[in-house]
Parts: sequence; structure tokens; C-alpha cells
Amino acid sequence: MQIVDAALATVQEARAYQVQDVLLVRASGQKPTACHVVTLEQSLLDVEPPAFLVRLSTDPRMRCRPEAPPVQFEEQRAFRVGTVRPGIVVHHAAGELSVDVEDLTPQLEGIAAAPDGRDGSSFFDLDGEPHEAVGHSGAYDLGEALRAAIDQLPPQGAGIPDWLSTYSVVSIGAEIGGIAGFNHLTVRVSG
Repeated sequence: MQIVDAALATVQEARAYQVQDVLLVRASGQKPTACHVVTLEQSLLDVEPPAFLVRLSTDPRMRCRPEAPPVQFEEQRAFRVGTVRPGIVVHHAAGELSVDVEDLTPQLEGIAAAPDGRDGSSFFDLDGEPHEAVGHSGAYDLGEALRAAIDQLPPQGAGIPDWLSTYSVVSIGAEIGGIAGFNHLTVRVSG
């Protein structure tokens, strides 16, 4: 469980890479203590170029000394964004960074399938880690938000008939207010 502060992390460097419709955003910098958690999420306010927020939150399960020194962080996350983008914007505590996107798709052309059947199209599945996505519902409908999140995740089962896809709800929350006037339910899903 995380308690989200109304703060953004301080980013010293940000990079972005794209493979087909997947954009990998990496941000590094310094956080106040080891107890702070840094997360990356896509901004709903900025459409073009896509924008991302580097949020700073605290974990109440962690105990930190007040005099704990700052520590370095590096956070990365993959997002499905459709077509190749030339650049993105990263919002952080000191403002915004314009980041050029490096397209890695041409480097994957001609790569043969691996012995286990994976090819370049599953570039971000190599570690076997689950993907995460966030869905929203203006009507506070949990089912609607859950479907919106699952629709953003890559298909499971590799074309196997009758494959049972499994998803887990990581967190449920609400975003209310702000300059954009948000008023919706958010669901983070892993699968």
C-alpha cells in the first residue's frame, strides 16, 4: 500500500525507447530517502506529444529515520502508445523535460525466433514479468475501469485456443479535482 503525496520526484536524466507500439520510459535521479517510492505513469492531460509523470510517494510499511540521506533511483516502465513518436515530455519536480525517442524497431527486424518461440514482437516479455496498465471510469464503474486497463495489456496465450488469461488488481483509487477537474475511479491491473 502506498500513500501518494502531492509531489513529483526530481529527475536528473530521462530517456525513451520505442519498439513497434511499445514505448519504454526510463528516469533516474535522487529521492529524499530509501523509504520513498518513485513511479512512472502516463499523463492524461497531455495528448501530443505523450507526457509522463514521475511521482514520489511514501510507503507507510517502511520505517525511515528522519536523518536518512537521499538515495539515487532509476525507474522504467513500458507503455503502449501506438505509432512511433519523435519525442515525449517528462514532468518532474523541477518542471518538464523534452526527451527524444530512440526507435529500436529497425534493429529487431530480421531477428529469428528464439527456441522457446519468442521473437522481436515480444521484446518486453523476455524477463517473464507481468505487465501493468491503468484504467479509468468517470462513472465510478469498477467493471468499466477494469476492462479499460485490460484492453491496454498485451494479449496472453500466444494464439492458443481456450487460453485462460489471468489478471490481478494491483490497486484501486480515485482521482478527484485538480486543474483538469478529474472525477474518476482508477484501477491498476497486472497480467
